[in-house]
Amino acid sequence: MVYLFVKEILLLLAAWAVFLQVRFWYRWRAFGKRSRQNGCEEAPVFPNKLPWGIERFAFLFNRQLAKMDLLEDIIRARYTEMQCSTFRVFNVFNSTFVSTAEPENVQTILALKFQDYDLGPVRRDVFQEVLGKGIFTTDGEEWAHFRQQLRPQFSRDQISDLESTGRHVQILFKALPEEDAHGWIVGTDLMPYVYRFTMDVSTEFLFGHSVDTQSRTLHSQDSGNTEEIQEDLKFTEAMSYSQEYIGWRLRFGPLYWLITSRKYQNACRIVQRFADRFVNLALNPDHKRTVPEHGKKRKYVLLDELVSETRDPTELRNQILHVMLAGRDTTAALLNLSLIVLSKHPEEFNKLREAVVSHFGTEISPTNEITFSSIKACKAINNFLYETLRLYPLVAINSRRALRDTTLPTGGGPDRKQPIAIRKGEQVGFPAYVMHRRHDIWGEDADEFRSDRWINRKLGWEMIAFGGGPRVCLGQQFALNEVSFVLVRFLQRYDRIEAVDMVSPLKKKLSVTLGPAEGQNIRLHRAAS
Repeated sequence: MVYLFVKEILLLLAAWAVFLQVRFWYRWRAFGKRSRQNGCEEAPVFPNKLPWGIERFAFLFNRQLAKMDLLEDIIRARYTEMQCSTFRVFNVFNSTFVSTAEPENVQTILALKFQDYDLGPVRRDVFQEVLGKGIFTTDGEEWAHFRQQLRPQFSRDQISDLESTGRHVQILFKALPEEDAHGWIVGTDLMPYVYRFTMDVSTEFLFGHSVDTQSRTLHSQDSGNTEEIQEDLKFTEAMSYSQEYIGWRLRFGPLYWLITSRKYQNACRIVQRFADRFVNLALNPDHKRTVPEHGKKRKYVLLDELVSETRDPTELRNQILHVMLAGRDTTAALLNLSLIVLSKHPEEFNKLREAVVSHFGTEISPTNEITFSSIKACKAINNFLYETLRLYPLVAINSRRALRDTTLPTGGGPDRKQPIAIRKGEQVGFPAYVMHRRHDIWGEDADEFRSDRWINRKLGWEMIAFGGGPRVCLGQQFALNEVSFVLVRFLQRYDRIEAVDMVSPLKKKLSVTLGPAEGQNIRLHRAAS
């Protein structure tokens, strides 16, 4: 009896699955017919090795994944296999996905037909668990509201204030290992120092209170002896862990909900409680802003400025955490990547140091103040950072979901140049990492680092390191300014920066943002007087 009952259930489930599949293909054929009638052509289809392409989920559980370069071995390899820049993928649950590395298509998605797309439920739900609602997890009017709140906070007056950055750079230098008798700091992984630096700077900018992880590590014998210090350290660890976990969950797409843990849930609570502490302080009617000394500018604190826009504590907390995620992680990644690139390319280091010394002098004999204007005037720094971001875009993979049936201008037909139709609900991905390395756009040396390619070259849609269109990154100048300042100080202080391993390619790590993998040791030589 039980056997017959189970058999009937299985038959019903099988019949339901067949029905869904038949309906999907019928609707897809009808959509294709309408598309062709409207002048669109089919995009190439990436072949599935297993039914519904389940191999693309199976690899996530493969232990070999840790040894693979996801961007090169999987993402870029698909484009090489397809020998085109736009293709469609058929996935599990009857979902489809279009991947494009065409600048014209990316411009259409991010700008020309901006209203046809949203972020989609996966990105919204995964990020909201720790960040709540904000500019990176909302669309439409909600997103416009949050962006309008933040836009004034990244004006030139705010991003040109480098006093705090300069102070924390000095702490970073003190924290580095001591130089030997010949002036060398030998074989040091700079990444932990840089991540602590950006955490300290960003928390001071956001909350008016730096967690001072660098100085506490420097004086480790005194750390951990107060409740406030313990809270600061817990927040730092929880923020880093939650970002790593978010990146892992995103790889599972619509199955992200299968990936969770108590540690992650606890990290989310710690991050939010830490932000709540400062939000409550800022909303306290007895809270007084720091009065600057005579003749000095008042210290800028983002949270204090947002209080004039809204007094909703949840909204304030969410906005601060969104800026924290964007600002701290991307700035740290770009700075780490820049230092590693310099260490592996002596000719680029010498060229950039010559420009820096020419513009700003040395650490011992400075000739020009490091300001927003003087940094912008040093074109060599801008060119170097643009080339770093071209080869290592911080948001290496991005996507949008179609809100309605729409089109992309190119990618279909035998010549791959005809418009293609995008179905409502379909996800469209655009990997900047692939587009930034296309040989037909950047030349046969597209995989090589050459900062001079940016001389007299303007930014276009083939370079989307900071996105584009209405959602273009608000903090791009803030990040570039901070990284430029630190690079100038490093190049003034050290006349040689060398990788211990000059032969191996730069090892990448992909989570929420792209950054270098750990353990990349660098030697630094202090410039003589």
